[in-house]
Amino acid sequence: MTSVFSICIVLGSMCVSLLSAEAEITVSGQVGSTPVLPCKLQSVGTETPHIRWSIKSEIVFEHVLGKESYQGEGYEGRVDVPEEELRKGNCSLVLRNLSLTDEGVYTSYQIVRRSKRSIMTKREDISRVKLSVQEKPPEKRTEIPTDDAGMKCPHPPIMVLSLISCLLLQFFFA
Repeated sequence: MTSVFSICIVLGSMCVSLLSAEAEITVSGQVGSTPVLPCKLQSVGTETPHIRWSIKSEIVFEHVLGKESYQGEGYEGRVDVPEEELRKGNCSLVLRNLSLTDEGVYTSYQIVRRSKRSIMTKREDISRVKLSVQEKPPEKRTEIPTDDAGMKCPHPPIMVLSLISCLLLQFFFA
């Protein structure tokens, strides 16, 4: 009876931790594309939003409304959270010119002052986005065979059918 009770407690705590865990969104894109990693503030207050996106412990992008933004190493000129969208509570990260090295789990969070007079801040997680990157499929090229002089040659089956047609016509009309 005690073991059943213990198992129930373990399973119950696992379920609670899974339900309380932040949901992870999956986004995928091809190399060279421009995916948008979704992020939405719970409430848009009077205080200027201070948004930070990171991968592992590295800062990818940081923005304080009305101030200059920071773009992490390797992301310069490729990442942005448009200010007009941030004013509306949309803190989605736009990542241009996607590369294979961009793959990973990105976390967005808001830096909030504990009080107006305090310099102490806290971090409020907003979203976790798993970005997967696929290589571009090779472009299909249909090439017409050419001879050594660079002239276009018909496909072999067409040549064989033409030859047979000529021989049959010559046989019947000869």
